[in-house]
Amino acid sequence: MKRGEIWTLDDGRSVLVISLDGLEGAYGAVLAIALHPAGRFPDTAMSVTIEEPLPCTAVAVNVQQLRTTRFEEAKLHGSVDAATLARVGQALRAVLDL
Repeated sequence: MKRGEIWTLDDGRSVLVISLDGLEGAYGAVLAIALHPAGRFPDTAMSVTIEEPLPCTAVAVNVQQLRTTRFEEAKLHGSVDAATLARVGQALRAVLDL
């Protein structure tokens, strides 16, 4: 699992990995943002609409830690582009007051 990848877990939830590459190996877990269906939330300072590789919205308040075992049966959709990942980083900084 790498930062910027979108996965759909076996329970049907989709997530965007936001933790640094390599943490999954060191700690057996990743940080991810739960993704919402496209059109559910507007593009704001706290949320980012994503078109590719899966149309959805990342809301920065929905950060969660997931064990790597949750990804064993998950489907990888691909990675967001650098510009989208940068906007997600801005949203996280806004929400966390960093």
